[in-house]
Amino acid sequence: MPAMATPRLSVAAFGALVVASIGAFFVTQHLKVTTPLINGAPRPVPAVIDPLHGVRCGKYNSGFATISFWLQHRSDDVDVYVVDDASGAIVRTVASARHMRVGVRTPDGVFHWDGRLADGRVAPDGTYYFRVALRQQGATIDLTSVPVRVKTVPPRPVITGVQPSVISPGTHVTIRYVGNENRGGTILLYRLAATGAPRLVKVFPTPWKGQHAVWDGTVAQQQPAPAGTYLLALQVSDAACNIGRYPAQIPSAPGSAATDVVIVR
Repeated sequence: MPAMATPRLSVAAFGALVVASIGAFFVTQHLKVTTPLINGAPRPVPAVIDPLHGVRCGKYNSGFATISFWLQHRSDDVDVYVVDDASGAIVRTVASARHMRVGVRTPDGVFHWDGRLADGRVAPDGTYYFRVALRQQGATIDLTSVPVRVKTVPPRPVITGVQPSVISPGTHVTIRYVGNENRGGTILLYRLAATGAPRLVKVFPTPWKGQHAVWDGTVAQQQPAPAGTYLLALQVSDAACNIGRYPAQIPSAPGSAATDVVIVR
């Protein structure tokens, strides 16, 4: 009897090992499915670009977008595409069969898009996203939640009115405007003269995301504005650091539209 116990125990142990191995395999596969294939919070920086007028915009150049990530589970050959969000069409191949090592972000997982289509033309203004294809794993990841926007047209701000338009020195004036694209801007105050160019006498910021600002009726060093005619100009920039101005050119003589002129008496 004792001689028969050992084989039975061995078979039982072997069976348990097989079951454990199979279980571990399925757990591993489940983890590979439920955990991201790529990591590193891939998102384009900057999120808004202007391929025509790229400038230093904050920490980045607005002329192109960069994404970066690393592979989570295994090395692979990677394709990266740019997709038009409106049509779903691939408009540019950023990388083809680039070999990426597992866990290596730089340089393997750094990709740039210069905002141009496959034929070299500048992509039309609109929203795009990156598509990542892992060839050996047979997986495709669309980064639709972190798109990149192409914007080549600068803002077109307009001062719609000032109230009051005739004041005594030190009176506050409310300036209303549109076209700042839900961002901040700068008011530039010019004193107009019968002859000669307008003279810039004060600069102050507008509220962020606002559509009205207040001029406190003073000029440099908080001195009350002397009697005369003043032009209120507005300058704003968009997320790609394109600059829009109103009026487009500062007039060299009085006679501007009534919506942007204040008379101090």
